[in-house]
Amino acid sequence: MEVTQPLTYYRQHSVFTDPGRYASLYEALPQDIAGLTRLVQGLLIPPYVELLRKQYHVDPEEIDNEPFGPFGPRRIEDLIERIQTRHAAPLTVERPPVLRIGVICRNYAVLLVSMLRQQGIPARARVGFGGYFQSVYAVDHRITEYWHERQQRWVRVDSMIDETQRRNRKLTFDTLDIGPHDPFWLAGEVWQRCRAGECDPQDFGDSDVDRGMPPIRYALLHDFAYLNNCEVLGCDDWGELISKPEAELTSTDLALLDQIAELTTHVDTRFDELRQLFIESTYGQAMREQIAIHI
Repeated sequence: MEVTQPLTYYRQHSVFTDPGRYASLYEALPQDIAGLTRLVQGLLIPPYVELLRKQYHVDPEEIDNEPFGPFGPRRIEDLIERIQTRHAAPLTVERPPVLRIGVICRNYAVLLVSMLRQQGIPARARVGFGGYFQSVYAVDHRITEYWHERQQRWVRVDSMIDETQRRNRKLTFDTLDIGPHDPFWLAGEVWQRCRAGECDPQDFGDSDVDRGMPPIRYALLHDFAYLNNCEVLGCDDWGELISKPEAELTSTDLALLDQIAELTTHVDTRFDELRQLFIESTYGQAMREQIAIHI
């Protein structure tokens, strides 16, 4: 498989992943994926109340996620600023849980992408559904993919799952190399299977009250954006297509979403098509317009 062009593209920082004025803090970072992942976990903490109390033994009121809230800042440069403001030390210094920044999965994934790209390693954030958070349905989740040069393949990593969560969730698969039979599914795969009647859309969602095709569509469009180096926040519902009521979707809308699902599941072999569609589609145009406003 020829992946030279995608590798060049995903080696480059986006406006979101560039560490900016904090690039010097990346100079002493580990060179291995396990070390980088542990480092990310030593800087951030999931902001969920029960998780904080029962697994990390931290009072949720003590966790710092201001001024951005649990979705975090859009730019990694701003996230690093929060990390340094909370505890001014090299990034290689593991913070105690109470001094970590409380943010959700997108920030874990994109921070790891940022560190890998800074080391010249092609990396991209992906959006899909994790089946290891809820027993009832798979949850919208963001992870990292990086290019393993020696093995000549993309490797999926969930940097949010640390040893505390592995132990409490009783996970047995390798979160540093999530395989095709492990409980994570890309949004495009889920969209295709649900459209084909192979999966129940209610088995996927963003919350107990937000399940089915709308959150699957949301995740699909975010994955499309991420693959075009627009690693937006989980709350960025930009563009009419992402928030349109299900009953109002037209046949043209559905055809476009089917096309996006196909391209996002075959990124490297159809990279030019994926990039061109993002440039030409109204969704991609809306995304770029909003980024120009907010970044």
